Amino acid sequence: MALSPADAATRIETFIRREASVADDDPSFTRHVNLFDTGYLDSLTVVALTVHVEEDLGVSITDADLFDTRFATIAGIADLITQRAVRG
Repeated sequence: MALSPADAATRIETFIRREASVADDDPSFTRHVNLFDTGYLDSLTVVALTVHVEEDLGVSITDADLFDTRFATIAGIADLITQRAVRG
């Protein structure tokens, strides 16, 4: 079964909320906020996120992905992941 962008975003959001201790009622935390500029992601959380994506979603994150501007938001990461899942 193919991974949808919405499913990928939900799984990424859940992981980041847990790892970064983001409150459920945090109004600033959205799928389109820049996770680095707002401090939700740091270098250690990115490493944990890449491992999580590889293990949970079965998609490898490349160095190029990390520098892709889409990697700054949950929606963008989900887009990258679902594109990679389709390409294999």
